[in-house]
Amino acid sequence: MNALLKLYAGLCLFRRGPEDMPPIPPLLGILLALWMVLQLLAASLQTGLTLAQMVGAQLIALGLVLGASAAILTFKGLRQRWLQTALALVGVDIALTLVSLPLLLLGHAAGGTPGFINGLYLLLISWQLAVQSFIFHRAFAVGPLLGLALAFGLFILTFLLIGMAMPEALQAG
Repeated sequence: MNALLKLYAGLCLFRRGPEDMPPIPPLLGILLALWMVLQLLAASLQTGLTLAQMVGAQLIALGLVLGASAAILTFKGLRQRWLQTALALVGVDIALTLVSLPLLLLGHAAGGTPGFINGLYLLLISWQLAVQSFIFHRAFAVGPLLGLALAFGLFILTFLLIGMAMPEALQAG
């Protein structure tokens, strides 16, 4: 367990890559279950959204990232890298959700989200995009800028899909 935590910390600090993830299918199931619990906890601390809307938005985001990863890896003939890529993406999302929980707790305790917390949350989202782009760069065997373009493009596409599926979710934020 300690080795896995060090692995994800190294990934979040750009010192390890998705290729370093242990290709263990049950681990992905465990991480997805942990991811769902953390999303439910984070959703309960969000203001302006129902629990179902928040979790639905997160499921759309995760499905899009994992689905696009599978499609790109298949297109490039690198389908065997999907499990490690998925482990990296889900694990990083878990790690950064854990980092965001104190910010959400502060906002919840304050009865609204103060500006400085929004700024810190924006930094956290930027960090997540940077780590995702690094994962894409390494997993897809593409340049770092193309990895960043893919991460940012998927981020924008996520908002478009959420806006189409649940317009009230975008209006609440």
